[in-house]
Amino acid sequence: MIKQESWGYVVLAFPIVLMFIFLIFPVSSVIVYGLMSGTGSSFIETISAYYTQYTLAFTIVQASISTILALLVGLPGAMLLARLRFHGKSLVRALIIVPFVLPPIVVVVGFIQMFGSFGIIDSVLMFLTQSSTSIMNLADGVVGIILAHTFYNAPLVILLVSASMERLNPELEESAEILGANSVSRFRRITLPHILPALSASAILTFLFCFMSFPIVLAFGNGVYRTMEVQIWNAFRWSDYGEASSLALIQILITVTLAVTYIRLGRVADTDSGPTATIQTASFGKYKNWEKCVIVTYLVLILVLIGGPIASIFRAAFFDPIREIYTFDGFSYLVKTGTNGGLQPLINSLFYGGLATLLSVIIGIPLAYAHKSKTRGLPALSSTMVLLPLGISSITVAYGLMTVIAVPTGLNINPWPIIVIAQTIIGLPFTARTIEIGLKSIDPNILDQADSLGASRLQRIFFVELPLLVPSILVGAVFAFAMAIGEMSATLFIALPQNYTLAVAIYDNLGVRHFVQAGASSLVLVVLCIAAFLAMEKISEGSMGGTL
Repeated sequence: MIKQESWGYVVLAFPIVLMFIFLIFPVSSVIVYGLMSGTGSSFIETISAYYTQYTLAFTIVQASISTILALLVGLPGAMLLARLRFHGKSLVRALIIVPFVLPPIVVVVGFIQMFGSFGIIDSVLMFLTQSSTSIMNLADGVVGIILAHTFYNAPLVILLVSASMERLNPELEESAEILGANSVSRFRRITLPHILPALSASAILTFLFCFMSFPIVLAFGNGVYRTMEVQIWNAFRWSDYGEASSLALIQILITVTLAVTYIRLGRVADTDSGPTATIQTASFGKYKNWEKCVIVTYLVLILVLIGGPIASIFRAAFFDPIREIYTFDGFSYLVKTGTNGGLQPLINSLFYGGLATLLSVIIGIPLAYAHKSKTRGLPALSSTMVLLPLGISSITVAYGLMTVIAVPTGLNINPWPIIVIAQTIIGLPFTARTIEIGLKSIDPNILDQADSLGASRLQRIFFVELPLLVPSILVGAVFAFAMAIGEMSATLFIALPQNYTLAVAIYDNLGVRHFVQAGASSLVLVVLCIAAFLAMEKISEGSMGGTL
């Protein structure tokens, strides 16, 4: 008979073993081998080199600027989403998260079409000025990298901060207003302290995602601007395992520090959380004229920055900028078989994504239960397991899986199982966190009634808790699927041509200037993501703000 306090360790044993086999051991082996083998640059040589210091500095600076811009863009949106009362709010909440889960390479296509040379905005400017040459190109270099990161992470800020703001007790603001505090004073003294943990957590996550960025920097950096992740990729390609391992170790030390800080902030947010949807709300007509102007201006900015690149993908699917014609060639490519067609990458994306989703749910459920456990040290260990994939280079994970698992077992001949494992690892944090939120929302009275009726621990889990968790599990599955079908970094490193997914095929097509084929493939992924998250909103009934 297993003791009550031991259940948590039993539950966590399964995911810990899997995480050790498929993440910790492969990554550790690669880093230790690179540092100890004498192959390539040593650790001291790497950290002393000018290019390493430059790469680290650029990575930190671009991540910092991107984080600040994401906060500046996202905070007003969070306030609007929390305070503005309008029809279709739950639908808007579902659509806001779509940019965050779009494949990075799809974002690249959208930005090129919207902000690049001869893109939509550039074409309008050329028409207005009667110019025959390109006037503006924001989808390139540092500007393109930072704008794309802002596009990616502003929705994250909006969702996390608005979810926290909705839990603000309206009586606090009412009391402050009665005492004569103006709106600025109320925000500074009441609202800001309340949302500060969520704001800080969203800033850390944004910085982490920008720090770890790979496809966007690879596409817009043009080989000149490199983040740590891109440099790790280059070092592995050049077989400089010493440099790659050293860079990966530096990156892990930084990201683990950020992850620990995020976990602590998450505990503060959980402690401060109260009932949801209690904040004062008002319809658009209740606002003053100047406030309406500010709201409309902000919404136009959001429409251009976030909605524009997504909408422009529809144009990219049909318009060939090389021939300057509209064509269905991109969709012909999607139904074409063989290594030069898009049908196999589409099938691969759905197949690998489906398996990765299933595995993420199977591993995510025990991780969520362990995090909910009251056993000392178990929630912290579970949080570490959940956030670990976010802090480790996808390229390092891919190389570790290939070296430690694929080559010894012969899977390198057709490494599709390795791709599935890599995609599972990447989607796991989102799945586990979503299921954990579902567990916390179960009414304790229901569990007490099950106990009073004599239900055992296993009976309570399988016949009471899991049925109540179905919506959260489905939402977590949607997150995992969206992350899996859009994953490119690890898959690009692992895949042979027959294993290409749509995301890798898009990158491949962009490299050979097959823009309309890349556009059509991007549109398929956008439609899949939007459909998945509309379904998720139906399932979750608008309660997605706390997923991360």
